[in-house]
Amino acid sequence: MAAMEELQIHSKSYFVRWINVSAGHTISWSIQPHKKSVNFGIFKHPGQSSLASHLPASDSQSTDSNENLPATAANPGSRNQQTTVIEKLTAIGLKSIKWIGKCEADRISKGTYDVPASESGNYALVFDNTFSKQVSKTVTLVLLTYPTGLQPHASASIAQSQHAASTDSLPQTTGRRRGNSRATLQAQRSDLSAPSNIQSGILQKRRRKRHQGWARRYFSLDFISSTLSYYHDPNSSALRGAIPLSLAAVATNEKSREISIDSGAEIWHLRASNDHEFATWKQALERASLKNTSQDNGSLAIGPPELRLTMPPSASAEEEHEWSRVQGLVSKVSGTRDAVRRLAKDTDPKYLATAPLPSPREPRSRGRSPSPHPPGTDPQGDARRPFWKRKTSGNSTSSGKQPGANPSQLAVPAGSGKPASITSHADGLDDMHDNLMAVLRDLDNVVSEFSTLISESKQRRNPPRFSMVPRRSMESDISQEFFDAPDGGAPSPLLTIQDSDDEDPTEDRPAPAAEDVEDDAPSDSEDEPESAPHDGTGTSPLFPTRAKSLAPLPLDAVCRRQNITAPTVMPPSLIGFLRKNVGKDLSQISMPVSANEPMSLLQRAAEILEYSSLLDKASQLSDAVERLMYVTAFAISSISSNRVRERSIRKPFNPMLGETYELVREDQGFRFIAEKVSHRPVQLAYQADSREWSLAQSPMPSQKFWGKSAEITTEGRVRITLHATGEHFSWVPSTSFLRNIIAGEKYVEPVGEMTVYNESTGHRSISTFKAGGMFSGRSEEVSTRAVDSHNKPVTLGLVGTWPSSLNLTRDGSPSGNPIWTAGQLVPNAPKHYGLTSFAATLNEITSIEDSRLPPTDSRLRPDQRALEDGDLDRAEEVKVQLEEGQRARRREMEAAGESWTPRWFTPASEDTDGEVVWRLKGGKDGYWDERARGNWSNVIPVFET
Repeated sequence: MAAMEELQIHSKSYFVRWINVSAGHTISWSIQPHKKSVNFGIFKHPGQSSLASHLPASDSQSTDSNENLPATAANPGSRNQQTTVIEKLTAIGLKSIKWIGKCEADRISKGTYDVPASESGNYALVFDNTFSKQVSKTVTLVLLTYPTGLQPHASASIAQSQHAASTDSLPQTTGRRRGNSRATLQAQRSDLSAPSNIQSGILQKRRRKRHQGWARRYFSLDFISSTLSYYHDPNSSALRGAIPLSLAAVATNEKSREISIDSGAEIWHLRASNDHEFATWKQALERASLKNTSQDNGSLAIGPPELRLTMPPSASAEEEHEWSRVQGLVSKVSGTRDAVRRLAKDTDPKYLATAPLPSPREPRSRGRSPSPHPPGTDPQGDARRPFWKRKTSGNSTSSGKQPGANPSQLAVPAGSGKPASITSHADGLDDMHDNLMAVLRDLDNVVSEFSTLISESKQRRNPPRFSMVPRRSMESDISQEFFDAPDGGAPSPLLTIQDSDDEDPTEDRPAPAAEDVEDDAPSDSEDEPESAPHDGTGTSPLFPTRAKSLAPLPLDAVCRRQNITAPTVMPPSLIGFLRKNVGKDLSQISMPVSANEPMSLLQRAAEILEYSSLLDKASQLSDAVERLMYVTAFAISSISSNRVRERSIRKPFNPMLGETYELVREDQGFRFIAEKVSHRPVQLAYQADSREWSLAQSPMPSQKFWGKSAEITTEGRVRITLHATGEHFSWVPSTSFLRNIIAGEKYVEPVGEMTVYNESTGHRSISTFKAGGMFSGRSEEVSTRAVDSHNKPVTLGLVGTWPSSLNLTRDGSPSGNPIWTAGQLVPNAPKHYGLTSFAATLNEITSIEDSRLPPTDSRLRPDQRALEDGDLDRAEEVKVQLEEGQRARRREMEAAGESWTPRWFTPASEDTDGEVVWRLKGGKDGYWDERARGNWSNVIPVFET
């Protein structure tokens, strides 16, 4: 395969062209700089998931002025510069393979490199222009990869390629030119590429901003390197982006003819114009992906079938057998641990007085409570009792007791080694329960250490090659092992997106191309800024108004806790629950309670108010633009709750329909009330009031899994009223991605732009979150610019990082101290769910809430409370009962022809963009008035099991 590109290399920068090469292949290149020389070298990416976050980005194969790449001031062509470049690129994690050095201007430099058998992976072709401080360069590159020892079908020479293009009988393309477009480039591509190694054509690509529609783009799939690239049109030579499929997850939706490609750093949403085109591209992507999977099935297939070499697996069969035996032993220990956990639950005194007698047909996997009947009252009562409470036979000596010993007692070895007599009474089970809990803790540690050992050994013996095998098994049954392949035939390595039952069936239906795609549409990075959502009058009835009273404020200060109990177990792997739900809303998936944090989604919504002091400050300022900056800082500050990466591995509890949460902060001077108003789709409603401001939102949070990442979006504008000026501010929260769901370190990263509007004056601020690269880890930088009502820039702005601090800028230069700094975390935060000090207090019942909460408040949710107390068994059991009770209530309402009516919020008029907005009820039927009276009327106890 050969591909010809024209590269634009900016001054003072590097250009990196990534290529994925299989072992036993040869990289061949021809380079021709135009007018000015450029330096060239080959480096290799180690491919480890734990690589430092300073590696170059590769989302568009270019690192134009990338700050992660080093700069050098050495003279061009000097040996000192060569040493400096190699050292600095090596220091950021790249492995030096071959340094070519200076490529003279207007001369063709050729070379080859044979990839050794154990060195397959991603190679970086680095073009160094850092010695040229002012001049940008243009370089023509012809790249060819082929099996070593096999004569390639196409030449890697630029001169031959150009000659072939000039003498080719293919008709010239008459399409318009754009930028560096060359009318003959398509002919060159067709001549250089064997038909069996390239798939190209036009696909529709969704723009990066939401609600911006689709645009037609030219795509090229290279089967040799398994890389999908795209250009503006067939005549364009500027590469807009490329994704190695070996690093990506690919999902297809046959109904809507959409293809989603998740590289971990970005997501492409593509769409075919017709069924035939969709089937062609799906088959091509399967072919390219199956090529990668063949490298991870124990042996490595190299080259075409007639020249295919088979390399032995990295680990011997005997070693694999030994580790299989170890894994089997760990499974047995896990079973013993589960049995001990059930026994520990049965001996827990707090369950004995209330737990009912289970049915004899109850599955063994559930814990059994002892019979409440005394011995002798039931003919089968003794058989139903746990073994440590049964009467022993007088002839039995297997227990080790002496004749004449009390048969109602059982000798159990205590922790000190001395026997302890435990009676059958519940009070005598304390010591046994303590001993069982000690054994359980030991077994937990053993299983955890063995599991870690097996995982590390598997990674060491079978290093990750970004194979498609995990994605293939996502379509298999959940009960199967993750790496087991389905039986029968060669399965598709692509994920399948199926529309959810509760979604609108017409939602994903592709519209006619003439309605949403223009041939001359601007590029993805040239989208115009969004217009203000309203007319700027500031009289919308959707904004909250000043409350007549802030009762129960003011209050005396109360003492709040500084931390919560650390979790006892790690959350399970998410892949087992996500592999059959690609493209669906994760809020509809039921997960085990160990995957949760002891906090509901309503309480997570209250975290937006952690930095409410920014709104207090904004209401005191006289300059409208400065007020906008403080409101913008408040909007960005809410994202900082995700700064500890350990918090991204757990999810909050999905509230029951009708569940509420109240928060009164006497120290910050606000009150907050939230309610879940809809279950499908999930929608909350909340309002906060202070003396200086009021805030309201009706959020519809959703998460969609795309293969390697989860897209976290929140529909519903945040609306704020500043009472001192009467100004209205609004914004839609930024979109975030949960990265590395399948493998690697998980973290949350905001992307794109977030616009905050002052709907009274017409000013708006645009905050841009810097995107991280494929290998660069989480990006934390954010910058804000502002414009007035006439779209003219203003002098003030913001700059900083969303996890730590923000500074005001004046004419682009930071001025003064930070206006916002992130608050404290709990002590040893990674071990305590990664919570902030503010979040740690949200599930606490203080003197403000004691005996004053409605029965629907999240603090009173029993499974959430049990999880915080460390009782996972109790939490899992109650969670199942609560969910079943909610389903039963829904069935009863459907049978009666009724629908759910929220208690504390009422629907307001719909917004202009179709948003459903809920408004807090006032008066004597409102929440705060009923709280003051201490009488909760018409409240359904959603926590009753």
